Amino acid sequence: MLRATLRSFLAHKGRLMLSALAVVLSVAFVAGSLIFSDTVTRTFDRLFASTSADVTVEPKQDLKSSVPTGAVQTVPAALADEVAKVDGVAGTHADVSVQNIVVVDSHHKSVGPTTGAPTIATDWYLTHRSPVKLTSGHTPRGAGQALLDADTAAKKHVRIGDTLTVQAQPGTFRIEIVGIATFTTTNPGAALVFLDPAVAAKELLGSAGRATSISVDAAQGVPDAQLKSRIGAAIGTGAYDLKTADEQAKSSAADLGGFLDVIKYVMLGFAGIATLVGVFLIVNTFSMLIAQRTRELGLLRALGADRRQVRRSVLTEAVLLGLVGSTLGLGAGVGLAFGLIKLMTAFGMNLKATEMVIGWGTPVAAYAVGVGVTFVAAYLPARRAATVSPMAALADAEIAGVAADRPGAGGLELRRPCATAPR
Repeated sequence: MLRATLRSFLAHKGRLMLSALAVVLSVAFVAGSLIFSDTVTRTFDRLFASTSADVTVEPKQDLKSSVPTGAVQTVPAALADEVAKVDGVAGTHADVSVQNIVVVDSHHKSVGPTTGAPTIATDWYLTHRSPVKLTSGHTPRGAGQALLDADTAAKKHVRIGDTLTVQAQPGTFRIEIVGIATFTTTNPGAALVFLDPAVAAKELLGSAGRATSISVDAAQGVPDAQLKSRIGAAIGTGAYDLKTADEQAKSSAADLGGFLDVIKYVMLGFAGIATLVGVFLIVNTFSMLIAQRTRELGLLRALGADRRQVRRSVLTEAVLLGLVGSTLGLGAGVGLAFGLIKLMTAFGMNLKATEMVIGWGTPVAAYAVGVGVTFVAAYLPARRAATVSPMAALADAEIAGVAADRPGAGGLELRRPCATAPR
């Protein structure tokens, strides 16, 4: 039976091609969406984990701050000195980072990204966690000087010595680009402007005594969770949110998750449509094949094959179709994910195709979809195949024999007697 099944599968591979294509498409969309989302998630998890401070002190997010008003939530810059006195703190820094700004060139054209990513202005403060390094020019010194990230400078044709205009909440001011900073890790697609720490708070927040957060470095051997508890006891948690490096990374990843979910669900939607179409194609294909193979199935029954063997034979063909389609679909999914990574890179999110992530769940999902769809879709045709009687082969033979006796077939011609002929 197995040998007969394999011969039948190879004999009808042309008719199975369309059904296999539907399986390939559905599996490709599933595998591609999973590979792409896993790659982006892993990439940004590394970025957030490597750039987050041991403990971060942020303003408490209340109901007012959750409503978009354009106001930047801040904490006192002097809080950094208070936190520095806590046991286990190796160093602190009052961070200034603002996203709701607009930067234009001398022709009043935006320097920010066109993909929806933010334009961020921040103070220039290098640590071992900094995602950028100075590659040309010099650091900003005083008001009116700034650095620009290399990706934005290349795309917007900004050079050292060019003058840009920054529109922030406190007001509008001009900056001269005195250096270029290059990302040492993944660029999330944002445009970054770096100002002198001495003037960043005043220019971006309107007061030198304010900061957007406090970054805290833990002393060697002090766990982040323990340091967070000590800082909370010293400054209180009523007005501040305290996060360890892991918590900050998860929070940043959660903000990015909404964007990834949109892409993932759109691709899974296409996979669902392809799967639904594939079910109908597979049902129709196997129904036609069984109708054409009635005599063959009748012969198998006449030779001793029972109904279960015939049903298993058809389902085995379906599983073979699912395995072939799933394998090809998995390869197509890798190619689809590669294309998406290149597309996102063209839009400014610098992902590396060499760091593509293929988790164990991706091939499992691919083969579960491909084999499962074909098996379920072929089940009803397989049940109908099992009901073919052994007499079907004999009936086909009898019909063929009668056809051979007809005129022109080399047999005798049988005529009906004339109505007027004598009885």
